[in-house]
Amino acid sequence: MICLIEYLVLVQILLSGSQSAADMTLGFIHIQYLPRLLCQRRIHLGQPLRHVLMYRAFADAEGLGSLPHRGVVVDDIARYPYSSFFNIVFQRKTPQDTFLQCMKVSEGLCILTIKPLFDNYFVSKYNSCTLQVSILNIREVFFVKESKLRLRSAGLLSVAAGFMLFLYAPLEIYFNNKYEFWFDFYDLIPLCLLMFAVFTGVSFLLAFIVSKINTRLYHGFLTVYLIAFLCTYIQGNFMIGNLPHLDGSTVDWAQYSGLRIGSVALWVAVTVLVILTVKKLSLTKVADAAGAVSGLISLVLLVTLVTLGFTKQGLEHKFSMINTTYGELEMSTDQNLVLLVLDTVDGDIMSQVIEHHPEYKETLSDFTYYNNTMSAYPFTAYSVPYLFSGEWYEDQEEFIEYAKRVYREAPFFDDLEARGYRMGMYEEEAYRLEESMLRFENMIDTTPTISSIAQFMKLEIKLVGFKYMPFDLKRFCLTIPAEFNSLEKTDDISDYELFSSDNQAFYTYLKKTPVTLTDDKCFRFIHLVGAHSPWHQDAQMNEIENGTYEQSIEASMTIVATYLQKLKDSGVYDNTAIMILSDHGYNIEDDDSSEKRQHPILFVKGVGEHYDELQISSAPISQSDYLEAYTRLLDGKQGDAIFDYKEGDARERRFLFYDYDEPTHFYEYMQTGYAGDVDTMYFTGVEITP
Repeated sequence: MICLIEYLVLVQILLSGSQSAADMTLGFIHIQYLPRLLCQRRIHLGQPLRHVLMYRAFADAEGLGSLPHRGVVVDDIARYPYSSFFNIVFQRKTPQDTFLQCMKVSEGLCILTIKPLFDNYFVSKYNSCTLQVSILNIREVFFVKESKLRLRSAGLLSVAAGFMLFLYAPLEIYFNNKYEFWFDFYDLIPLCLLMFAVFTGVSFLLAFIVSKINTRLYHGFLTVYLIAFLCTYIQGNFMIGNLPHLDGSTVDWAQYSGLRIGSVALWVAVTVLVILTVKKLSLTKVADAAGAVSGLISLVLLVTLVTLGFTKQGLEHKFSMINTTYGELEMSTDQNLVLLVLDTVDGDIMSQVIEHHPEYKETLSDFTYYNNTMSAYPFTAYSVPYLFSGEWYEDQEEFIEYAKRVYREAPFFDDLEARGYRMGMYEEEAYRLEESMLRFENMIDTTPTISSIAQFMKLEIKLVGFKYMPFDLKRFCLTIPAEFNSLEKTDDISDYELFSSDNQAFYTYLKKTPVTLTDDKCFRFIHLVGAHSPWHQDAQMNEIENGTYEQSIEASMTIVATYLQKLKDSGVYDNTAIMILSDHGYNIEDDDSSEKRQHPILFVKGVGEHYDELQISSAPISQSDYLEAYTRLLDGKQGDAIFDYKEGDARERRFLFYDYDEPTHFYEYMQTGYAGDVDTMYFTGVEITP
């Protein structure tokens, strides 16, 4: 019993923070402090004055965080009865009186090993012993530290997921397609930050709530979150090459079974890998690692985003301009030139439609139909600038710079201006070429704003979801960049109506708007959706859900008939040269295919030209011949006399093929026979790569 009391007294003296004179006898200490084994509960103001200097420092200078041996206090929790226990000092030179070792053995237990070295009496009597002391709140101390670590992981994971989905993804899409959108970086970034903040806050709040319910449940939550984050990251950045095009086309999801299998395999593989890692390490360690992994991925995405922003000039302010209908139906009493483009109308299918609809021959009775025409490219983007320039785009410069230069410097436009023509460019995408378009009278510079923040963010979320979501969820995220156009709000164009290439919109505008007359010569370029998917009109221009390609051509012909009749009714039909054309053909067997798109339509009528029926010519025409044809029409030549080539002429016509997903990788083909026959085309061996 005496042994135990002596030990407890020794512990109180050495650990409690109570001090004694350097030469005080151990016996006196025993007597003085025997009744006070716990730490002192009251503070005596005079007590510090009675403390003795030891080892060149105040004996209990706790306010400065130090003890007599110039060490650092690990803990000094004065509010707990056993706080003296935590006055453990780690010193460069430990005093010879004691050596302390503390470790956690279970909830609320510590082992204290005391080796008295300073007195032979104690050495002989208590050579070594181990004392187990119950410590209040020690579990809480450890728990706080661990919980902070777990919440840090949850915070990092929430920030990483929010950054990827609501900052990186929308900005990356914008940087790579900035000319598809009317808004610029400075319109987009505040909304991205808002979505990022909301998502991150909600995500972290959910993690915090789960952490308060159950620790193991919380670790599982973080692990599942990590799996979803990794799969989403891989899905959105490495499994997007074969996704359907966001061009409004109807998607046959059955054709993408391979993508579905790949998506499922990805989620299964990552889940299995994480589970195996949990079994190898522990749920806790994997949960802790989630923060580090998400932080690393975020860093990679941040570097990528910054690089894109500078290389794509994504941070530049856009020169804001809108495309209006101004002058669209204003025609000259002198002379006019109209180029009416019906997108994606194929020459072979058009010939079949005409045979089934004899009335179309009557509508186009004054035209010559060149049914053997070759396009330059398989898609619109490169085809339209080529129609004005005759200059091949072969990736020698950024396409947007090429397009700007065409609209700014094309000799065709210079010739029109020199002849005194007022020019109107009714092309829905051309206004994105900014200042190059100011030469056209319907282009108005303005400052647009977003009309509906909620709808805008909804479209952004759908756009991001289509890229990042699991395959079976992508169908709910279908959208097209053109949908953003409806959210463009301008406050200073009350006198104007925005131009739309939509068939129905143009048809409605035709029916309600009269033709006005001017003495000035007029050039009008009008580009309509034509037969481009999706197909939502029948031959009578009724809105339908699931139309066909042929019905879309029939709807286009209804628009043509209405337009021509309005010109006739206004008295300007005869003095107007008209070309009805398409930018490229179409593969009716495969909507997504880049092949069999080399055969566009071409109908031509010169000033004052009349026939009893539609004229048909099989002359081997190419879009490279159009510039000369424009000039001859302006000079008053008839539609059947604007080309040098005649039926039966042998000719090779160039066609630069590329896949929609690889717009800068061209393959040169030559057509030696009929334009619609792919068997008479041959690959020259020339590839043009970036």
